[in-house]
Amino acid sequence: MPFNEQGWCPDIIMNPHGYPSRMTVGKLLELLGSKSAVIDGKFKDGTAFSGDTLEEMSQILAKNGFSYTGKDVLISGITGEYMPCYVFCGPVFY
Repeated sequence: MPFNEQGWCPDIIMNPHGYPSRMTVGKLLELLGSKSAVIDGKFKDGTAFSGDTLEEMSQILAKNGFSYTGKDVLISGITGEYMPCYVFCGPVFY
C-alpha cells in the first residue's frame, strides 16, 4: 500500500468515479472536515449544507503545513518512489 511522508497508510482506496454517481459529494466535505478536526483537535461539522465552511477547514490545513485542498503526495509501497499524482485522503466514516 502507498504511504505519505508522515508514514500514514490508507486502509481503503476508493474509486473517484463512485462519488458523483452515488450523490455523495458531501463525503468529500466530511473528509476535509475530519482531517482538519484531527489536526486542530476540535470538533468540525463537515456537512454539505451547514456547519464549518470549506474556507475555514482549508485554512486549518494550510496553517499546519498540509495542502489546503486536502490532497497528499503518496509514496509507492513497492518501489519507494513518489507517485506522480496527488491523492485526496484523510479519515472518513465508511
